[in-house]
Amino acid sequence: MKPANPNSQSGFSLVEVMVALTIISVGIIGTLSMVSANRAIMESTWALSRATMIADGVMTEIAVRAQRNETLPSVGTYDWSSDDLGLGLLFSDNGYSAAQSTLTVAASSLPGAEISATLIVKSPTGRTLTRSRVFFNDLKTP
Repeated sequence: MKPANPNSQSGFSLVEVMVALTIISVGIIGTLSMVSANRAIMESTWALSRATMIADGVMTEIAVRAQRNETLPSVGTYDWSSDDLGLGLLFSDNGYSAAQSTLTVAASSLPGAEISATLIVKSPTGRTLTRSRVFFNDLKTP
């Protein structure tokens, strides 16, 4: 048996190191891009959830007032600057501006219905969500 050459060195060649670094870099870049895409989807879903919560809160408040025979918004576009029903609080508590959103109340043509309301909520990023609801006279408390 011949002894190993004392001048030879073992280890990785430069080509092997470069290939390994390339593979690792591709993996890291791929992972970071997935995290970034996931964050964008999560933020979009969060904004939609907040807008839905605001819209449902406004519609529920109007429904409760309709059932109690209390004052309802007049027919037309609701004036957020006067906001005598206190609906704008639902926007400001969630970081949205009521002034950017539109609540339209109309007399309904459906038999037995009193009013229909449509709310368009605009997020600070400009995304919109529309909710509509019809309030029926039959459901009011006597």
